[in-house]
Amino acid sequence: MPETPHSIPPDIIYQKVVADSQFSLHYLRLVDAVVDGATNLRNNAETSESAIMQVLAVLQNGGFEKPLDPTGALASLAVSAEAVVKEAISALREHDDALEGPAFSGEHVEAMSDSSQGAIHAFERLHDAMVDLRWAIVEHDADLEEPEDKVFETVEELVADLKNL
Repeated sequence: MPETPHSIPPDIIYQKVVADSQFSLHYLRLVDAVVDGATNLRNNAETSESAIMQVLAVLQNGGFEKPLDPTGALASLAVSAEAVVKEAISALREHDDALEGPAFSGEHVEAMSDSSQGAIHAFERLHDAMVDLRWAIVEHDADLEEPEDKVFETVEELVADLKNL
């Protein structure tokens, strides 16, 4: 015989209400953590982008009289940092895609997705700024290099000289 609402003991109803409310609070805490985390990531990316843009502006206005990366170490480091930012963008996109799964529903998905999208766009702008800065440094240093007055008689001499770089 199936139980009717009147035949369910009050302590079981109470336990069900408690369990449901604990799940709801856990879910809302998860939503808040996702939104807060993505917002912090966005803010950090925007701060980093702003700092890069300031250095880029100084560089483009001739603020440096000496080469900034004569050994190429900074450019190598920049390429590595750009790769890390690209990985972060991929991870954020995967996270955002996961929000479309069955584990999430309702109005909270939009808040989490909006915050994720904001972080993704901020990291994309950061990556672009990093690439712009790296190229600006390379161009700046190239402009300051003294031209070599080497004259090559043959292509083989040129290739041999290039191998010595």
